[in-house]
Amino acid sequence: MMITDSEIVTTTCGRQLDLSTTELVIERSNSLFSYNIHKLKSGEYVIAEKFYANPFNNRYILLNDDQIEMLRNL
Repeated sequence: MMITDSEIVTTTCGRQLDLSTTELVIERSNSLFSYNIHKLKSGEYVIAEKFYANPFNNRYILLNDDQIEMLRNL
């Protein structure tokens, strides 16, 4: 599933990305926030945490393959 709206974000490590050019891998949300995982063409992943009540708390965390493997083994 591809996202169609252009959405430029800055990750916690300072890298700017356009989420509209990513593949949405996991999509979870409730009435307070959404938690989505996007896959970049480079093979890296971005975890997007969006808080509806306070967008200033939104976080975009960039992970590489090694970090994803570490998470799988937790």
